[in-house]
Amino acid sequence: MKRIIAYIRDGKFEEIIGCLAIIVVIAPVIANIVNRSVFNFYSTNLEAIALMAYVWIGYGFFGYMYKKNSHVDMKFIVNKMSPSVRAFFDLLRDVFIFLFSAYMVYWGLKLCKTNLTRYAMGTRIPLAFGYAGIAFGFFSGAIRSAWAIIGRILKKG
Repeated sequence: MKRIIAYIRDGKFEEIIGCLAIIVVIAPVIANIVNRSVFNFYSTNLEAIALMAYVWIGYGFFGYMYKKNSHVDMKFIVNKMSPSVRAFFDLLRDVFIFLFSAYMVYWGLKLCKTNLTRYAMGTRIPLAFGYAGIAFGFFSGAIRSAWAIIGRILKKG
């Protein structure tokens, strides 16, 4: 069980899902290019699959990017601050990211629930699959930012 928790905590789980999402974006697009140029055929199902995977790449890995500290930062301003002011703004950033992530999880789940019976145009792929990427990514971001906030508060105390 500890290995599974460490696997998720360290971001390896998200790395694997990210690699799969990239493959699922690229493979259908290439298949559609070959189908269109060689067989004079175009698949809307392949296009919908690639689009859903692209949504997962865009939203589903917010928490992973937060963990890797790959979010947009203003290093040129932050480095000019004293350590105590920098610590305050780091905590403020984590609180903002937590609140934003929690808000996005709510809307991601709401969109997922309301789109269970709606499908991508021309396919039988539920739109809820794409919206699940929003909930997944921002849930991961909320957990990681909450953990960072707790760590910063306990470090000061």
